[in-house]
Amino acid sequence: MVLLVAGLVLFGLGCCYLFQPKMVLWFNAFMRETVFRDSYVLLEGRRHGALLLLISFILLGLALIPRP
Repeated sequence: MVLLVAGLVLFGLGCCYLFQPKMVLWFNAFMRETVFRDSYVLLEGRRHGALLLLISFILLGLALIPRP
């Protein structure tokens, strides 16, 4: 399932690079302005890092727990 999703995402990204380069540039600018701001890292880095680690541990635990 994971390989299928990863393959579809990469296929869509490849098509965007070939046929819609403006969309790639727009997405890059959007991510740079909203997600990857320096103020997030400098002012709230510990809070965001702890939240991401907590979510990753929960997801890893759910994925690795054997199911009957």
